[in-house]
Amino acid sequence: MRKGTRVLVAGFATGLLTAGLTTVSVAAHASPDHPAAQPMSSQPPATEDGHLHRPDELTTPAMLRERADKKEALNLLIANPNILTRRGESTGIQLPSGRWVQWGTPKTAQIFTLLAEFGEKTPDGGQAGPARNTIPKPDRDWNGDKTDDNSTAWAPEYTQAYYQKMLFGKKNDSMTDFYLRQSSGRYTVDGEVTPWVKLPDNTSRYGKNDNEYDRYGAFVKDTLDAWHAQQKASGRTDAQIKKYLTKFDIWDRNDYDNDGNFDEPDGYLDHVQIIHSGEGEESGGGIHGDDAIWSHSWSAFSAAQSGPTTNKQGGVQIGDSGIWVGRYTTEPENGGLGVFCHEYGHDIGLPDYYDTNGGDNGTGFWTLMSGGSWLNNAKDNIGDRPGYMGPNEKLFLGWLDYDTVELSRKTSINALGPAAGGLGLKQATLVKLPTQKLTKEYTKPFAGQGQWWAGDDDNLDSQLTRSLDLTGATSASITAKVTLDTEEGYDFFRGMVSTDEGANWTVIGKDQSGKSEGWKDMSWDLSAYAGKKVQFRFQYITDGGMHFTGVFLDDIALTVDGKTVFTDDAESELDGWSVKGWLRFNGTLDYTKEHFYLVENRQYVGYDATLQKGPYNYGWADAKPSWVEHFAFNPGVVIWYVNSAYGDNNTSQHAGYGEALPIDARPGKIEWPNSGGTLANRRQGFDGAFGRRSVPSVTLHKNGVPLTIPASKGIAVFDDSDPNRYWSADNELNSVKVAGTGIRIEVVKDGFGLLSPAVIKITRK
Repeated sequence: MRKGTRVLVAGFATGLLTAGLTTVSVAAHASPDHPAAQPMSSQPPATEDGHLHRPDELTTPAMLRERADKKEALNLLIANPNILTRRGESTGIQLPSGRWVQWGTPKTAQIFTLLAEFGEKTPDGGQAGPARNTIPKPDRDWNGDKTDDNSTAWAPEYTQAYYQKMLFGKKNDSMTDFYLRQSSGRYTVDGEVTPWVKLPDNTSRYGKNDNEYDRYGAFVKDTLDAWHAQQKASGRTDAQIKKYLTKFDIWDRNDYDNDGNFDEPDGYLDHVQIIHSGEGEESGGGIHGDDAIWSHSWSAFSAAQSGPTTNKQGGVQIGDSGIWVGRYTTEPENGGLGVFCHEYGHDIGLPDYYDTNGGDNGTGFWTLMSGGSWLNNAKDNIGDRPGYMGPNEKLFLGWLDYDTVELSRKTSINALGPAAGGLGLKQATLVKLPTQKLTKEYTKPFAGQGQWWAGDDDNLDSQLTRSLDLTGATSASITAKVTLDTEEGYDFFRGMVSTDEGANWTVIGKDQSGKSEGWKDMSWDLSAYAGKKVQFRFQYITDGGMHFTGVFLDDIALTVDGKTVFTDDAESELDGWSVKGWLRFNGTLDYTKEHFYLVENRQYVGYDATLQKGPYNYGWADAKPSWVEHFAFNPGVVIWYVNSAYGDNNTSQHAGYGEALPIDARPGKIEWPNSGGTLANRRQGFDGAFGRRSVPSVTLHKNGVPLTIPASKGIAVFDDSDPNRYWSADNELNSVKVAGTGIRIEVVKDGFGLLSPAVIKITRK
């Protein structure tokens, strides 16, 4: 997330049990496998595709917990397909924690869509508006001059009817059609687009890149207030407004009452889209530039203790209806179908598959949740017809038709229909791999073999608490050896005191943040509480953007009137601590993670037809900056390495590894002539599929200079015996380090279109 946005933590972390001090096994909570991120610049660089890249999903602790629960449920389901339980009209999986996870999705989701036009007031500077229907018409008179534009989406008038057709049309490309096809008929969306409303302020008020928690929240609130006022002005009563809204609240997104039934209202509208006037910052923002709103998915005012009476998850109430908006997405006036489908993917739980840390991985045009959202019909704009998701996203949502090659099976021959579905064949094959046994080394204890550790994850609220009896004392203090490795200004370690049995807490001294560069002595003066019985707490909280290795404590001591009353050297379990999120260990963690291959057959079928002409390249930055050339991503068998040891696809932080990455059959880098650098990885995947067919040559341009990539023979065999076979040190962000378990996948027969499946042979050493 952009670091102007603060995510306030509200007790998300799950406590870790204390354990012995040789080598400790740890739950996924600590994420030792997920290295800390490096800070992003406030304005990431533009890429060769003409767009900026930064996270467009702004997470909250609740959102991250939902996703973590779903991943845990998926692993349980892969291990035991009989784990599904029916509750009411929904199907779910109960986790060992007792929480329920919905499996699959409702048949049809209802989306409440608002149209918001910016106003004339400029409280934070910038120009007024933009008003709707003021995006300049692109130059469609393609005569070779500099203004030629075949990339910018534009319509003469953006009306309520225009969006109703694009989003919910039944006989055309639309969100309704896309998700119906994407899910193979399991799921679709429907909804209503409401009339345009006018906001009081300009886009700068809501879109400036600072304090986005408040700015985006104000955008949601002002839009809802304007819509409610419009309804009242039209003569609708409060009762009529509430009745209308209730049809958009039929889903209990995160099972707030923990009854395992998701098919019930929860007081929040299920899905909300706000379309704003003007362009989005992700495509330059038009005349408003960085002050335009970046298209995103989020939950408004998620840290606020507000909401429906029995389900307070923050958000904004619509009038006094008792119905609230928390989760929402927002897109620009000229947004293509791709951006709407992509942001909605976040709304139903999917993460970004591109590198959100500013790098450039190999997911490219292979998935909607990366560059696939910008695919198109290759006419006069990009983004008007997205490509499909990859197999792991469909697996996560319960939409993937797949078969499984078990660990015990040495040879398997599988037929794969197109990933788009059809023919009644499987869309993918899941190849199980032996569970990974991993080890990570952390800071060693200051002394001895034990220390306390607060964890290294996003959205932590780790607490180490004990009661202290300071009656009869005149002075007191807590001391400890501490080493810090935290994100300065965003993740905080502190000491706290409560005098009312934990109802309220007061911070002692200053918050600690940043890096200590080794063990330091720290103390917390409790003399102000002498004569009282209190509770003392060490707390470590992190936000949702990035994290480092965290906080470590050793040799904790309480001194009262100059005498040491107790010590904790973390060498053995000490009674009296209430532990949430902290772990007592020796600095070495052993842990296990699941991983597997997903094999799919990508053909020019359905929305994947856009892979034939939809990939694009801005080839004339100076001569024609808005002009793109089109080329093909070649069809074939795409093999994905899914590795739960990683929580994202940020190969800029963990080169060669990610949560779900396509394995490029030709991983070496492709260079522009005349020392022009490396072809962007988004494009390098054009020849990444496996198959027997040869790959034709392609010519691309960089600032007018051509690069012809010659034709190459097909590569029909994937062999992971060498973990580095598909990893290139010359292009480490695009390539993948595979499992190295002796899996061989041969394309025996290429697939072709809808009617001819691919046949693969899988062998295991």
